[in-house]
Amino acid sequence: MPGAPHPKLEALTDLIYAALFGETTWQTFLDALNGTMPDAKSTLFFHDAIARTGGLSLASGIQDTEAEAYNHYYARINPWMPKAAVRPVGLGVIAEQMLPRSDLIKTEFYNDFVRSIGCESSVGVTIMRENGRSFNLSTLTSSADPDNNQVNADLLSDLAPHLRRAFDFIRRDRRDPENDENGLALFDAIGAGIVYLGENQQIRSLNRVAERMLAEGSGIGTGPSGHLVIHDPALGARLDMLSRHHHSAVSPPPSTTLVKTKAGSVRCTLVRLQSDFITAFLEGPTIALIIERTGMALRSDINEALARSNQLTAAEMRIASAIADGLSLREAATTHDVSYETARSHLKSIYSKLGVNSQVALVRRLMP
Repeated sequence: MPGAPHPKLEALTDLIYAALFGETTWQTFLDALNGTMPDAKSTLFFHDAIARTGGLSLASGIQDTEAEAYNHYYARINPWMPKAAVRPVGLGVIAEQMLPRSDLIKTEFYNDFVRSIGCESSVGVTIMRENGRSFNLSTLTSSADPDNNQVNADLLSDLAPHLRRAFDFIRRDRRDPENDENGLALFDAIGAGIVYLGENQQIRSLNRVAERMLAEGSGIGTGPSGHLVIHDPALGARLDMLSRHHHSAVSPPPSTTLVKTKAGSVRCTLVRLQSDFITAFLEGPTIALIIERTGMALRSDINEALARSNQLTAAEMRIASAIADGLSLREAATTHDVSYETARSHLKSIYSKLGVNSQVALVRRLMP
């Protein structure tokens, strides 16, 4: 016969729905959950049983340095996760059901991580599992009493269906095609391409400008299965770095790479977008690739005047055009297949011929 509901079940359930509808935060829910166990540290976290990686998506009671240590090392050696990867979804369990305590206390994970943050055991529940990746709620605690901990494992079992319902709602809400279309149209209007990428460089959506640019092929393009194909090593390395599941509070800064295509060069900027923790778990990090053409033509009247006076050589005109388009001198050199020193020499000559002494002055001289 089931026991009485946990005294905090109703309050915690209310917090789940309050967080879902923006009346409070998921952090508040985790903080409240901590009050159910001694010295508790609660986390929403994912674990990939195939890749043997994981990370804390949100935590209460855990310092940033402790979370980073788990994400970058201890997630790989967490001895509870092999059993957790096959436990029934929605069933709260205590640590001893995943690994006997006599075995746990011999592990590096227990001695160097669990004990170092003042804990002895844990309770947990898998909220959802897809393709070998599980999303879990767990509370580490200083209590090593299996009977006391089982009470809280049962609490997690009762909370699990509400959490699953909330996260299913979040998933549906984030897939609003109208929002995507509006964002894509804005980039169409300014003549820039934008591609939203998921895991394995899969293209989630892109605007018309990006579609045309990718069709040109060469440095970047589209594969038959709808994923982005990158032949430029620098851009590929940057995308690979951003695509990994980093769970740091600080997102990496945008990175820009100049890529050659059959139609010239394009400036590619990669930005990892902020996602709510459940969307990041289900779909991986969302990365925006912004593609802008380089080599904008100079103003026609200036171009004609310079040509008539023979002030600039063809090579100098190309460097001037790139600078006027907003490229750095190093990017201009890469675009036109010359060394940085050669481009620098051309720029000095341009300054002398046009009577300017800075790139800002050059742009003012050449552009409308």
